[in-house]
Amino acid sequence: MSQARPSLRCEALSQDWRLEVAKEIGLTPVFAPTHEDFTLLLLYLDGRTPSYGEEVLHVILFLYPYVPLSASPSVFIPFSSDIERSLASLKEKGLIEEKMEFRSGRYVNSIRLTDRGVAEARKVYSAFSNSWVLLNGLVLRKGADVIAELEALKKTYNDKSPLELLKVLASKAESEGEAFVKRFRLQSERQEKLVLGIAKQLSRDLKLLTRETYF
Repeated sequence: MSQARPSLRCEALSQDWRLEVAKEIGLTPVFAPTHEDFTLLLLYLDGRTPSYGEEVLHVILFLYPYVPLSASPSVFIPFSSDIERSLASLKEKGLIEEKMEFRSGRYVNSIRLTDRGVAEARKVYSAFSNSWVLLNGLVLRKGADVIAELEALKKTYNDKSPLELLKVLASKAESEGEAFVKRFRLQSERQEKLVLGIAKQLSRDLKLLTRETYF
């Protein structure tokens, strides 16, 4: 008979322990959102504005420090297989739909909630609003604060071009250094240094390019 892997069992026990402590000190109810919950919530916020490009979802949830993502640096931006799986699952359930749109001089793959998706996202929004949210299996925060922070990120970065998103990420890597790169969970210190070095140089090049374009 198959047995659960020790690491998964320990993780579940650890989370259960934290939930019990939260109950004892009056931090209830506690909600532990999944990647699908975060995706639905983001699409629901800011008046249910669509995500103008899948890359926006990857970037926002990567930048929000409390989402436990498995992300790697793609050619241009962070890519998370967790978000990819969530989008595929939500689409299969009929909760989201995708449509190519022409916006701001470019074609974007807009991702929006269906009517069924709106109803489901409303439940997720309510769960966040009325709970303490367990984030990364470690941090308890008021759901209302999480909603406000994610909505601010969506308003800031949604509808930005890939080049604008790349500039933001390179600038953050330059200013935050190793702390930023470690969130990619790369395989070695050498790989971290390589990615950080490229990001810093890219940030400088993009600033120069922007300045030259402006003048």
